[in-house]
Amino acid sequence: MTMWTTGVPAFGQTVPREPATASKQTAVDQSNHRNMLVVKVLRTDPITSDVDGIPMSTSLIEISFAPGASSPPHHHPGEVVGHVLEGTLEFKIKGQPLQTLHPGDTFFEPTMVLHEVARNPDNKAPTRVLVTMVHPRNAKRLTIPAGEVKIAENMPETKTNVIADQTCTIRVTDSVNRASFDESLPTIGVLLFDNVLMTEVTAPIDVFSKPSQDGKRLFNVVTVASEHQPVPMESGLRVLPDYSFDDCPDLNVLVVSSSYEMETIVASPDIVNFVRSQGAATDFTMSNCAGAHLIGASGIAEGKKIVTYIGGGELLQKTYPGLSVQDDRHVSFVKDGKMISSNGNLASYISALELLEVMTSKEHRTYVESHLYLERLQRYERFDRHLPGDTGAESNQDR
Repeated sequence: MTMWTTGVPAFGQTVPREPATASKQTAVDQSNHRNMLVVKVLRTDPITSDVDGIPMSTSLIEISFAPGASSPPHHHPGEVVGHVLEGTLEFKIKGQPLQTLHPGDTFFEPTMVLHEVARNPDNKAPTRVLVTMVHPRNAKRLTIPAGEVKIAENMPETKTNVIADQTCTIRVTDSVNRASFDESLPTIGVLLFDNVLMTEVTAPIDVFSKPSQDGKRLFNVVTVASEHQPVPMESGLRVLPDYSFDDCPDLNVLVVSSSYEMETIVASPDIVNFVRSQGAATDFTMSNCAGAHLIGASGIAEGKKIVTYIGGGELLQKTYPGLSVQDDRHVSFVKDGKMISSNGNLASYISALELLEVMTSKEHRTYVESHLYLERLQRYERFDRHLPGDTGAESNQDR
């Protein structure tokens, strides 16, 4: 069974959530993750009948809408039949009126029709829906955001041809990390997937790529994705992975980060299976933010203590009761055996530095921290001269 939650969903995304009380930063984090939609792929099976020569599969999926949760417009690559199990569902597809469905009611979505509304209008009670989707066996996503389809439809053929002509070929062997790979060194593998949060990728790379004080390289630090194709981060930056799932070297550490579209990521059998197989063989597995949901879906941390993003612990524990989820209101970092986890975002530096110390020494950690200027994030002087005679010097401690 696989699961996905939050972001541009297979069947939904939450609307703005209740504010946090701890701090402004907490409120920002929670606004991206609070009341996440939970979608569980209960099973996927190939079917014998092809459609226009295309092999097909059928997926049985359970969707749980938190109170007030809804989804932005989207499409599905196959026909969908749904049955409301619990609560209330507001449902609308293009060309049809808005319907309010209750337990026992059903609905149907043709292939690639615009699903305009999927919403739980009740701010107190959850909604559960069971759906069956018949889709191409090789479908990489069970959801396609409406914006992507609209852009493709509105792109003139001549413009498409111009873009197609402006291609760039990059050889796999162009990867510096592949070319300089040293089999005698421990290997840190950072998992990439669409819209991964950039800081949670760059933090461990930043920490583990630093050499020792005498200039010696201590680790291979590589990126891994399902294919040798550019991976877009949530910031818009695109990264070409060093390795694919098919040619990934043995890893000593697997880093699993987060996305605001985790429902799509955790619904990918290839990604879940990669985390499961690599995580079972590594010396350590590091989870940042909602990457904990991938850890839960893979089953590699049953009975282990783990922490997720601020405000996300309750959902993680409910979805994966086999995990021992720690209180994210007070805990930023957890190490339980080979399982490392953090709240994500800049806290990803905490998990990376803590693991670095375990794998090297306290002295090397201190050396790396000195190059990261971590203290300057909290203790710094600003220079902003506005008026004649104003020195402009001001400590942030005075603000």
